[in-house]
Amino acid sequence: MYTMRTPVDGSAYSFASANLAKLASVPHYLWGAFRSSGVRRDPMLWVIGSDFGLSDGGWAFYQAASRLDPAPRLVWQVNGERQRAQAIAAGVAWVDRESNEGFELALRAGVIAVTHGLGDVNRYAQRGALIVQLWHGSPLKKLNLDSPSVLNLGAAGRIPGLAALMRAMYKAGTKSISVFPVACPEFVTSMCTAFALSPKQVLSIGEPRGDQLFTGTPAELRARSRALWEQTIADLGDRRLILQAPTWRDGEVDPTIPSEADWARLEAFCERTDSVLVIRPHPKSVGDYHYSSARVHVIDGSRQPEIMPLLWGVDVLVTDYSSILFDYSVTEHPILYLAPDLEHYEATRGLYIDYTDICGPDGLLRTWDEVIARMDGWTDPAAQAVEKAQTRATFDRFITHRDGLNSERTVARVLELLAR
Repeated sequence: MYTMRTPVDGSAYSFASANLAKLASVPHYLWGAFRSSGVRRDPMLWVIGSDFGLSDGGWAFYQAASRLDPAPRLVWQVNGERQRAQAIAAGVAWVDRESNEGFELALRAGVIAVTHGLGDVNRYAQRGALIVQLWHGSPLKKLNLDSPSVLNLGAAGRIPGLAALMRAMYKAGTKSISVFPVACPEFVTSMCTAFALSPKQVLSIGEPRGDQLFTGTPAELRARSRALWEQTIADLGDRRLILQAPTWRDGEVDPTIPSEADWARLEAFCERTDSVLVIRPHPKSVGDYHYSSARVHVIDGSRQPEIMPLLWGVDVLVTDYSSILFDYSVTEHPILYLAPDLEHYEATRGLYIDYTDICGPDGLLRTWDEVIARMDGWTDPAAQAVEKAQTRATFDRFITHRDGLNSERTVARVLELLAR
């Protein structure tokens, strides 16, 4: 084993570098605002983009919009060869996001939909469009204006007035959002403060990305999910599948990465319990994830890009502050909370919800030894029932809409606003 302190996807992303790039782009924003002032936007042209590519909430929104009669002209803005190939394979109209054509198309779009930031679509041509923010998860960790780490400028933050300018730029961008669907009423306040929005913009109509969690019976959903897993783990069969999905540590090394001794204990545990452990690091996670065996696999998003279709096939989720815990709660299977850096994370990034409210009074685990011990305790059916009850409580509290129609409700809200 060796330590490779680089992001999984090879990019050296940080909030500081991204924010400095945003400040450097002020002339482009001004030019885009000038151009936008003389352009008539077309309500039947909808432009969509996503850091995830053709998947997740953006793809669900696209599909719902394509079912309208008449359907708007839908164009996906791609970034990179992988997304371009996705669009071609799906038969979707596409344009390169950073090209002149991408700018001109976004400049005339009546509707712009994104899943991460406004930069998912050409960011300089959005003024005056109806913007839909299909955020890529529910808010447990603090976001945007609510978190000092998100507004970080590194050493440049000491320059007088620069931090205030950065905050003003965030607000100027996010206030243009018209539709921001969330999973439940409790998340409305968090997204309002994070994005400087009002409850008229943040709507508890369900996240489009969650629709696919309800498109079938539990048995059907599990069968489809296991079939997807078997494309990567050929001998999975009926083995218990444990998924660890940690969140990004904002450029710091992920403290949940197993040590040499942890790997050995995890191997032994999986062997004697006929289990398979899959570790799925965040695309921008930092640290050494290079490990693979018959029982333990590191599978990043490049091999299985979409996580939502995989959740029903997982028997145990191990996570920390990732929004995946809300999505996975639909399965009512156990969730184990491995968060060795809780105090540090709360002090730097921050959480919207008291962590013990999520994991339960005895649910916080600090080490892989504790994770293994907790699963070993499930030989007592009552112990596993307690874990499942905690998952059910999360589902009941945070997932309001369970009909698979979140995308339709989001599109309906867009049409309502366009008709005004």
